Amino acid sequence: MIDVYLIAAGGTGGHFYPGIALGKALMEKGNNVIFIIKQGSPNIKYMDDNELSFQEIDFVSMPRNKNIKTWFNFFIKFIKSLKQMRQLIKLTAPKCCIGMGGYISFPLVFMAHFMGYKTAIHDSNSRIGLANRICAKFSDLVFLGLPVDKVSKKAILVGTPIRKEFNRKLTEEEKIYWEMETNFGINFLIFGGSQGAKKLNYAAAETFKKLLPQSNGRLNVFHVTGTRDFEEIKKIYGDTHNLTLLPYAEDIYSLMKAAHVIIARSGASSLAEICALKKPSILVPFPYAADNHQYFNAKLFQDAGISFLIEESENLEQDLYNTVKRLLSEPEHLQKMRASYNNLTLPDPLQAAEKMIAKLEGK
Repeated sequence: MIDVYLIAAGGTGGHFYPGIALGKALMEKGNNVIFIIKQGSPNIKYMDDNELSFQEIDFVSMPRNKNIKTWFNFFIKFIKSLKQMRQLIKLTAPKCCIGMGGYISFPLVFMAHFMGYKTAIHDSNSRIGLANRICAKFSDLVFLGLPVDKVSKKAILVGTPIRKEFNRKLTEEEKIYWEMETNFGINFLIFGGSQGAKKLNYAAAETFKKLLPQSNGRLNVFHVTGTRDFEEIKKIYGDTHNLTLLPYAEDIYSLMKAAHVIIARSGASSLAEICALKKPSILVPFPYAADNHQYFNAKLFQDAGISFLIEESENLEQDLYNTVKRLLSEPEHLQKMRASYNNLTLPDPLQAAEKMIAKLEGK
């Protein structure tokens, strides 16, 4: 008999991609997985392209204001989503219903609990989101990606699942393509997260526009801007050399593997991937993330000595320039950052999915 798992993996990349990684690991073991995602989500294209089974759910986050119309709309969609989940659970009789964080998780976990089905949640961040704080009360298993205090006595630190591609070595062709064996001293990679990186893009472009001509060919930059900012960032760089500028990277793995330093937001998925590859990083938290969780994610990495934390302020460009300049002038500091991974006690993200599956199967 084939077991069925329902996984709510909606919202930002920090919820979506770990859910996908877990779901694929379950499918590799012969299970059937159905993903729950937000109606009209941009992630639908990914689901279709990868031929993954999913059901859309018409739900919104709980209002943070006193507007009667907003609350009325919330309750209507909440009731509707509970009916959807009840129907799906009755139809599939899942072995477990898993919420990967974000408000999309709540209807699935809530309804499954009251229907008597096994439930689990996973939170990737160092600050548990509101939906997961509530869902923890209805969950048989509580998985954590990063250490969190006072969430649940049931909490288990397993790490954040990432794609198995991050365990693959670069081919010789990829090494040559990403110029790993040239005389460049340091490869920098810049990319944003799913919640936006406009200011980071501009600050990085201004920083490396100044530094690349000064580097005497000892610096190489890969900058993934996102399609929205690509043309503007291209104008800033002009004819700057030793630069690979991309609107989007289908295989971000190869870029991350080729980089010596990564400049990025501090969303949970990005950090798990950086951690798996043991890369020094400069982290610029998205300042409007719920409960400012990206700041606390980045601080955990900074305190471990593997990252620099730069806040997105009016001084972002100067702070980023100074930090990159320091790394270029003190290459021994990069060695120290890489060595600091030996003292990091976080679980291996590449093993996170297997650890979760073992618990889901009662092992």
